Amino acid sequence: MRACIVGAGVIGLTTAWELADSGYEVTVVDRQREAGAETSFANGAQLSYSYVAPLASPDTLRKLPRLLLSHAAPIRIRPTYDPDFIRWGLDFLAACNERMVRETTRTQLALAALSREALNRLTEAQDLSFGLRTAGKLIVHRKPSIFENAKRQVELQAGDGEAQRLLSPDGCLSLEPSLKIPPDELAGGVYTPSEQVGDCREFCRELAERLQRRNSVTWQLGSHVRGLVVRNGAARALDTSQGEIEADLVVLATGAEAPRFAKKAGFRLPIYPMKGYSITARPAPEARPLRHSVTDFDRKIVYAPLVENGRDVVRVAGIADLVGFDRRVDEKRLATMTRQAADFLALDLESDLRPWAGLRPATSDSRPIIGWSPLRNLFLNTGHGALGWTLACGSARLAAEIITGAPPSVRPEWFALKRQA
Repeated sequence: MRACIVGAGVIGLTTAWELADSGYEVTVVDRQREAGAETSFANGAQLSYSYVAPLASPDTLRKLPRLLLSHAAPIRIRPTYDPDFIRWGLDFLAACNERMVRETTRTQLALAALSREALNRLTEAQDLSFGLRTAGKLIVHRKPSIFENAKRQVELQAGDGEAQRLLSPDGCLSLEPSLKIPPDELAGGVYTPSEQVGDCREFCRELAERLQRRNSVTWQLGSHVRGLVVRNGAARALDTSQGEIEADLVVLATGAEAPRFAKKAGFRLPIYPMKGYSITARPAPEARPLRHSVTDFDRKIVYAPLVENGRDVVRVAGIADLVGFDRRVDEKRLATMTRQAADFLALDLESDLRPWAGLRPATSDSRPIIGWSPLRNLFLNTGHGALGWTLACGSARLAAEIITGAPPSVRPEWFALKRQA
């Protein structure tokens, strides 16, 4: 059986690995000339298996007027008459209720647990080196009302995810003394000791190198996909700038570009691009090193300790801009995030600062789409939003199980294009 994977980011590469393990001959196609060159390139580096709360929630709904009016909010929405955005927005509003929050949290925790097991097993079996380590994750909250919401989320997840601890402001600063924030600006924090960090781009590079060793895997990088070749109602080949690729199966793993591909194939995906930013910086001289993964919840900024070329660095990532397919780095948005990072940690923001922006593929209900499309032989593995790195290996495992007919590790209907509870 021949499978063609469209997309060489972390979702496409892990899916290629799982299908190759299942006996498929795999071709990986991507418009970039190297793997992991787009949304996987410089993401937040956190592997957040226990923090899967959806963006679509009653709390987000209450904040919506401010998000529409403020230019400095961590989530920014640029209204548009684009029909795709309007449909996505209406679906998003419909998902902003407590029932959907509970349902999405439960399903995401199950997929995250599978992903953690699959990533750790793959890392050990293939001796991958991408800075994976269990650093623990601290989420700090500035507002008492928001911290109360966090407490309810911890209660909601109890028994389904990893153990979490509620901390006082002093407890947060005792756990992570590198933080510069005064205790009177904190309401409290949630700490999950089992959470991990790792460099997604390095993982992609290493996994691509392992895939290149397999005789059953071929590559067509730097190749633009024009569409599908459909015969008798089924996808039979991929039409690319380098010619047609015959396939018995096509897997769509193109992230934010997936809706454009789907539209050409005659159906709609409830995905819209959500632009995020990151910088990679060194700690300031004589600064205490960051020991844990940390999230500044109110400002929607994450901090992850990494090692590059033997030196400590911090990946700072955040912001969620619904501004269409604009991939440009907005200097004002980047400056806001950088200024807030300087208030939070002692960082060297003068030398070797590397800014980046990428498009996260956000579904309206914050849950990925893993399952068959309306077109025969076309499979979907996309829409992971800000959790692509966290959910990649579990999504690939589930995709391979659905495709091959193996017993699924989690319920497939939770992530199908047409959702079921």
